[in-house]
Amino acid sequence: MVQLLILYFFSLKSTHGYEIQKFIQINHMDEWNSIQSGSIYYAIGKLERDGFIRMVEKVGEGEKKKQVFEITEKGREKLHLLALEEAKKPLQSISSEKFLFYPIAASLSKDELIDAIQQQQNKLKDKQQSVQKWIDEKQKSSFAIELATLEFMRLSVENQIIWHQALLDHIDETMQSAQMISEMIQRINYMEYIPE
Repeated sequence: MVQLLILYFFSLKSTHGYEIQKFIQINHMDEWNSIQSGSIYYAIGKLERDGFIRMVEKVGEGEKKKQVFEITEKGREKLHLLALEEAKKPLQSISSEKFLFYPIAASLSKDELIDAIQQQQNKLKDKQQSVQKWIDEKQKSSFAIELATLEFMRLSVENQIIWHQALLDHIDETMQSAQMISEMIQRINYMEYIPE
């Protein structure tokens, strides 16, 4: 995703990584996406080495000079391919590593598990407030797709809160199931296991 964003940005204008970083911060993209400044500069370096962008000038003074890049024709082709791939992806995968977590709960004490879940709930509730604030701010001045995106984010966070609450509400049942699964894993040699 970071390469796609960078190529998109450079397809619009020649600029430097710092401007892309600021764009991400201003739009709160760094709060809900894993795009960080280090990944931006790493991706810019890789895109340049692969010939998708090229440096056109350095601006600024002394050690604070910024390298300005522009997209190449090869980069425009790559942008098109990456955008097409991204368009074909689902907005949210129905699979998540966390859905596989509950059997592993047996390796934690009940208190540790409750504490971890409550910490996650607090983070999610903070995120829920942030998203609602964005929705309130954008309500009058945004395009329909932006509002739909924010609503999707709101529902996603809400569903995560519900999932974690269900885990909390049924903690004893979850711990018992986790223990049973752990015991089953210990008993069965899956290298030799043949389903009936």
